[in-house]
Amino acid sequence: MRLTLSTLLFAGVMLFTIVASAGPSLGGAPQDADEAFLNDETPEETPSEEGPLPEAEDEDQAFLTDTEKAEIEAPEEEKDIGRLEDPNTPYFSVGGRFRWIMIPEWFIKMFGVDAKRASEYESSLPLISSVGGGAEFTYRKGGFDITAAVWYVNLGWKDPISFKGSDESGGSWEVISNDLQGILITADFIWSTSITDWVAITYGAGIGLGIPFGDIIRNEARQGDGDEEEGVYPCDGEEDEDPWCSDDEEYGVVYDIPTKIIPWINLLVGARFKPHRHVAIYVDGGFGLGFQLGVRAGYIF
Repeated sequence: MRLTLSTLLFAGVMLFTIVASAGPSLGGAPQDADEAFLNDETPEETPSEEGPLPEAEDEDQAFLTDTEKAEIEAPEEEKDIGRLEDPNTPYFSVGGRFRWIMIPEWFIKMFGVDAKRASEYESSLPLISSVGGGAEFTYRKGGFDITAAVWYVNLGWKDPISFKGSDESGGSWEVISNDLQGILITADFIWSTSITDWVAITYGAGIGLGIPFGDIIRNEARQGDGDEEEGVYPCDGEEDEDPWCSDDEEYGVVYDIPTKIIPWINLLVGARFKPHRHVAIYVDGGFGLGFQLGVRAGYIF
């Protein structure tokens, strides 16, 4: 019995060992995920019913993209229309000017001089009317301008004009033909008081000199037809039989300018407009060598 029992025990242990070692293959593949991981097996991914998830965007790239889009969609800042000026910053500009110079008849009479045209030369313009123009350079700081200019001006008149002293007789009329012109070199000193950032009131003065060319020619005048006080036609010379055209008078005499220069002094008042940071426009008027109206424009750099 003892032998038989030992034999049975030994046989039972061997059977248990065999069953335990053969269990995995007999029981099928392991279902536990941990056992699959231990056996280097990777479980298959189950596709999502909602489709593949989108890839995550890089945050820096997304930020740059949003910034660029905002710059494109937002209105661009118009920096060039900034017109406010720093009073401590100097500004420079180059440009051009045009100026109308006029002397009306009433103004000449204020100085005791009579002046008139012949009837066929009558005009709605002032007795003396001319236009000048040229180039200029401006330095500006703190609302104060210094403008240097070189410009041409016509100081003559198209048709002959007669002159005489207001207290002189009719035989004193002289007919003056004027072809005087000049190149002016001037400097304007202009202050401004701002109303807005683009409009200002301007006031100041200009000085300079002119280099003249052309002639001022004097001729004695003869009587007008039917009116001995007319005196608006030049004598034909010493051969003219008109009593006003005597032999002792001068004919065709060219007036000489002793200094060979034309002094230039004028007072100006007007307005300054700055529609753009690079553009300044001046409209002004004043008095100097006659009454003046002008416009100037410059590019600010």
